[in-house]
Amino acid sequence: MNARHIVWTVTAALVLVGLACVGLRLYARQQARLSSGDSLWRITYKVKFYAARTGATLRVSAPRETTHARVFRHDIQYAGLLAQRLRSSRELSRELAFASLGSGPHTMTARFDLHLSPKDRWRPTDPTTPLTPDLQNRYLRNTDDIPTDAPLVLETLARLQAPPPTNIAQRLFDFCVHDLGAGDERAPHDVLTALQQHAASPIGRARVFVALCRAAGLPARLVTGLALEPSAASQPQYWAEAYVDKQWVPFDPSNGLSGDLPERFVPVTRDRLEIVRGTDISELETRVEILRLPPGPGASRFGRSRLGAIFDLTRLPLDMHEPLSLLLLLPLGALVTALFRVVIGLRTYGTFTPTLLALSFVYADWITGLMTFTAVLALGLTSRALLEQLKLLVVPRLSVLLTLVVLGIMFMVSALDYFNLTPSAQAVILPMVILTMTIERFYLTSEEDNPLFALKLLAETLLVGACCYGVLRWRAVGELMFTFPELHLFTIAALVLLGRYPGYRWTELWRFRDLKKP
Repeated sequence: MNARHIVWTVTAALVLVGLACVGLRLYARQQARLSSGDSLWRITYKVKFYAARTGATLRVSAPRETTHARVFRHDIQYAGLLAQRLRSSRELSRELAFASLGSGPHTMTARFDLHLSPKDRWRPTDPTTPLTPDLQNRYLRNTDDIPTDAPLVLETLARLQAPPPTNIAQRLFDFCVHDLGAGDERAPHDVLTALQQHAASPIGRARVFVALCRAAGLPARLVTGLALEPSAASQPQYWAEAYVDKQWVPFDPSNGLSGDLPERFVPVTRDRLEIVRGTDISELETRVEILRLPPGPGASRFGRSRLGAIFDLTRLPLDMHEPLSLLLLLPLGALVTALFRVVIGLRTYGTFTPTLLALSFVYADWITGLMTFTAVLALGLTSRALLEQLKLLVVPRLSVLLTLVVLGIMFMVSALDYFNLTPSAQAVILPMVILTMTIERFYLTSEEDNPLFALKLLAETLLVGACCYGVLRWRAVGELMFTFPELHLFTIAALVLLGRYPGYRWTELWRFRDLKKP
């Protein structure tokens, strides 16, 4: 069997295996059924705000996953905003951060689909690690909202500690439930007024409990969450958590619940009341809608005890979905580069340089990113020409060049920020090693051939990189690859076929067009 037959056999095998894997996954998703008592829910945030300037930030806290609830799908729409990385705090909240690309009114819609189960099915995102000294000080501190050293708080605590209780947290909880009258949102929110009037709103009750716990030396914190009940305008739920017997125990004075809260209670953020907040913004309006979804395929997940869960990437935490989806698009960028080099005939500086450059622009404003690339490239080429006079060895020369590239990028970021041309530093961070090697290759090409040829090669690299950028920005394909990673077997099959491409490159047909003339 010759090489050509082997290539076609391998390609056919890859396609067949890929089809089989996709079919098996689709079959498994269709066969997935919700267990008895399980339900699916959709939480939708609809946010409106006015940005005072370019770069105004909006932070949206995503629902936290618990042993009973898990986010299995999310969708975020944010026209006129630049998405930044999902900021994750294992103790407090996971925040989706956005920066405005201009001043004026903006909107953002975020949807989170949750699978709710009465059983302990998943690992919560909140750890049960021991309380560190820094966290202990944080949850014992005196603040304006939690005045632990106020005389009225200390007087109330002294009265509740006589006689000394065996469970101080439960004693304080009973006081907040029975001695503080239940009120609506018009009732007192602050601790001192609530203690004076013996009535409090749900926020006020939770704050009184936290203040009394901290005054008693028991770490405590506020929790803002949502109750999974159908509502077109759901209101946040407020409760507290106290650190008892080396674990966080929830206490909900408004509903008289302690220990284990109902599974429909989903925490969103801790030690803070706002689900949505921002800087340099005004007229912030947040509407939360909760809808129960009909059962559908794909919501159920393999149990963690089954080895098949390894192949289900959608079970991973929410903050890993976007970067992993982007990584799964890199092979498609390599496929685009191979297509341009093998079939079309364009040449680039390095095999993966276009893809990696495109990757650095995915979270960026491409205009400011291109400005940074041009400025740093000019600085690097000038520095490379000066370094040539020193006759350095390759490794030290590249190291010096890398240092200058890093400094150039940092000061360019600072300059763009000074002139309010970019909303965030991460928008112009380029792959410094790739940029260093591009500068080195550009200089060597200029010396060995001519500067015009080097510029042509750079232009072709940027053209291929722009096409790779279009692929990497294709969010729907990234989500598809994240759900069906076996689709990359087709990518490998296409690359194998490209590796045996026997035809002419398109650019060669143009170069030798005169030969067609009689």
